[in-house]
Amino acid sequence: MMRTLIAIALTSLAVACGGQTESLTVENASYRPPLVEGGVGVAYFSITSNTVDRITGVSSPQAKAVEIHESTSSGGMAGMDRLDGVDLPAGKTVTFGPGGLHLMVIAPEIASANATFPIQIALESGRVETISFAGAPSP
Repeated sequence: MMRTLIAIALTSLAVACGGQTESLTVENASYRPPLVEGGVGVAYFSITSNTVDRITGVSSPQAKAVEIHESTSSGGMAGMDRLDGVDLPAGKTVTFGPGGLHLMVIAPEIASANATFPIQIALESGRVETISFAGAPSP
């Protein structure tokens, strides 16, 4: 897996109490395109918020839909559950990776070589941030 380190210091809003700015740090943002055109790709990353927040939605202008999923295992059977959101505890890293939380990218546009894939995350705080995912081109 391509390990790209992307640190995004996003300052959007000042917290009235202490003047602390809300920021996110995103690392290891990688995108795996679908094996066939019109299929499903997957995106992985780690995210840390310096304040309590929650991811409430994900989307991309270059895909039909993006969904948050979590891999599960019960009675020896593997599966996936679609989630409506993911909590971001203050100062704690939440990892989206194989075998756990991940983003399913449904019917993405074909990307050219060395292109990044944009995914917006909507947060409960009202912010909407764009993450540029590094990845291989679609077939």
